[in-house]
Amino acid sequence: MHNYRHLPRSGLRAGVLALLGALSALTTLAGAQTVAADQPIATLPQISATAQQEEAAGPVIGYVASRSATGTKTDTALLETPQSVTVIGAEQIEILRAQSITDAVAYSIGALRPPYTERTGDEILLRGFSIPTTLRDGMRYQANRFDGQQEPYGLERIEVLKGASSILYGSAEPGGVLNTVSKRPSVDTMRELNVELGSFDRKQVSGDFTGALTDDGQWSYRLTGLKRDSDTSIDYVTDNRLFIAPALTWRPNARTSLTLLTEYQRDRSMYGSDGLPLSGTASPNPNGRIARERFVGEPGYDRYHVNRYSAGYLFEQALSDQLTLRHGLRRYRSDQQWSAINVGLELAADGRTTLDRSGQDRLEDNSQLTSDTSLQYQWRSGAVSHTTLAGFDYVREKVNTGRYDREVSQLDLYAPVYGSAIGPATPGGGWRGDSRRRGLYLQDQMKLAERWVLLLGGRQDWVRQSLCSYHNPALCSARNEATKAFSGRAGVVYLAPNGLAPFASFSQSFTPTNGADFGNNRFKPTRGEQIEAGVRYQPTGRQLMLAAAVYQLTQSNVLSDDPRNRGFQSQQGEVRSRGVELEARGKLGRNTQVLGAYTYTDARTTAASPLYPELVGKRTAGIPYNQFSLWFDHTLNDLGAPGLKAGAGLRYVGETASQWHDVPAPDYTVFDAMASYSAGPWRLSVNISNLADKNYIAACPYRCFFGEPRKVIGAVTYRW
Repeated sequence: MHNYRHLPRSGLRAGVLALLGALSALTTLAGAQTVAADQPIATLPQISATAQQEEAAGPVIGYVASRSATGTKTDTALLETPQSVTVIGAEQIEILRAQSITDAVAYSIGALRPPYTERTGDEILLRGFSIPTTLRDGMRYQANRFDGQQEPYGLERIEVLKGASSILYGSAEPGGVLNTVSKRPSVDTMRELNVELGSFDRKQVSGDFTGALTDDGQWSYRLTGLKRDSDTSIDYVTDNRLFIAPALTWRPNARTSLTLLTEYQRDRSMYGSDGLPLSGTASPNPNGRIARERFVGEPGYDRYHVNRYSAGYLFEQALSDQLTLRHGLRRYRSDQQWSAINVGLELAADGRTTLDRSGQDRLEDNSQLTSDTSLQYQWRSGAVSHTTLAGFDYVREKVNTGRYDREVSQLDLYAPVYGSAIGPATPGGGWRGDSRRRGLYLQDQMKLAERWVLLLGGRQDWVRQSLCSYHNPALCSARNEATKAFSGRAGVVYLAPNGLAPFASFSQSFTPTNGADFGNNRFKPTRGEQIEAGVRYQPTGRQLMLAAAVYQLTQSNVLSDDPRNRGFQSQQGEVRSRGVELEARGKLGRNTQVLGAYTYTDARTTAASPLYPELVGKRTAGIPYNQFSLWFDHTLNDLGAPGLKAGAGLRYVGETASQWHDVPAPDYTVFDAMASYSAGPWRLSVNISNLADKNYIAACPYRCFFGEPRKVIGAVTYRW
């Protein structure tokens, strides 16, 4: 009964009902057999043929992808994947002018950007759980969550596989996995230059070039790069970046391909803010509200400088018409110099001055070697066609993070005076981590009578980890600790003749847990289990995808305080998330594109230490019950302006709970807009986020975070 109290407000309810009505109308329209007299009938076969040419790692036409490899590690139709997958292509990234992965998922179902605007990672919140690390081209990418953000301009796709998904990728949080796909060389020539100007003194130039290097097309290249100098919505915080990604493909024949992918990225920014106190943000303060642009650090001290390098290859060889070998390998390295000042939860008696303000220096040196080798075999057994995948992957990660604490004087958050003396650095926390992850996986996709798809898979992982103090390497909480885990998945899809595809699945995940309990028993890995049922609808010959899903996702073996042995922990905790997701994306008619999504998430603690019985039933911090987004863009062909496009959208996020206090962050709605004009090789565009410049609290999971103010970006693109 309590869920009824958390339904969205009347405006949101009307929006959701409108979306459901639109889904119903779209279904009816897509199933109709009549064609308007003024619509060229020849366009339908043309669209269908183009969709069939899509490849799992290739460009997405419009807003609708028909194929993906993230859910299966094989080039598979999304309709045949028995687990929810959302694909965001480069065209959608460009139209929305997404500046980060968290920007790109803003109009995607179930994926919530964290409330903070720091630039140290690509963390997203999915199905009630944090997803702190990502994959790149199907392999683990970045050694830790603070290795910086991926540059979206260098990506062909951003793909989100939702729910427990260790079957193909090993250790993963239960909410899902985020896989990005690199832009790759093409034999078709494309050259592009962009210049951008925008809010907060933003200046950026970028370019993307690809084509054949030889007349026979055996060699092709791609070069993608970007240079940006910019301030941000927070005082003194910069967002400067240099990015370059050369790539080369050798394809001597139709059976063999080798693609070399390299990347260098340099970021010069700051952590910005670890949030602000409750008083003056989500709670009243006699002095009014703290300014949303408030910087709590010290100019000249705070910084986040990172240099990242990666180099690797993707190899594919068809050994026969049925058997294909794939092998990928990548070497990654990240060097960071990071200094940040944070403030505490409480203010002094004057309601203006921080009680607790401290600084910390971090020196980080992280590296990773990852490889994935698989054999795909296509065969038949009677009336059943099989796509069997067997593989082995390996990840070696080294993380060295040295931390040094500093004392810093208090700061008046309403009238800050910077220039405080920074105390000397004293050794603080930090660790030296070394892990080796090995996994064997086996999967079979079975198709019966072109109507039923059954997927079965299993994976065995072996993980060895060492975790020692950075300042005292002889002090280790884990020394070559061994963990092993089995993960499975089973799913079924029915492919109806009219494009309807209901599915159901069960999947598992695991994450290693360091340490031991009071009896010196090694902690088991945390486990995730998901049950999901849903339906997709993709009308033949149309760029349109409708989807709905319900799920229950449980994380067990969560650490909690041991009630009998103070100072130790035991694995008594459990977190459960239940939800409903609705999504529409694609074309409505010839000139209008739409992105519509509604998500209901009920994530809460279902078991905790007996020391804290009040935690049982408590909602997960920062996760709203309701999210709703809707985006339309329209090309004005019917008004005699075929090169002109306009778009608008809204994003609603419901009330969220806190981890450390009882004051919720209120719900909010923000509006976005865009306009563009294309003429020959030229494209001019302007994008505005938070159109009304709404001053709102994004969330208060521990401290409170303001949402970003209005931001305007104008761009000029030349393609030839």
